[in-house]
Amino acid sequence: MSDTQMLLDKLTNAISFKFKEDMTSPNLTISRLKKGYYCSVVRFSGAFAKGKTVVCKAEDTTLEGALVKVAKQFLTTANVVRDPMQELGDMVK
Repeated sequence: MSDTQMLLDKLTNAISFKFKEDMTSPNLTISRLKKGYYCSVVRFSGAFAKGKTVVCKAEDTTLEGALVKVAKQFLTTANVVRDPMQELGDMVK
């Protein structure tokens, strides 16, 4: 599996996990532009894709670059609280 495929898999899993309570499944949108790629994390506040909100978005000349940028933005907006065990584990790795 390529780095881009692994990043795509990890990012979509993180999006689904973070917004698992949404009535409509959140998603990652990827579009090919004339000169590069556009990626965005999208969620919905209502059922049947109502109340669309773009959580974060990014553009880059490569697909992997756009995915990395949107993943970094998503991590800063996700407000994930790390527990002390996770912090300790990261410190001693």
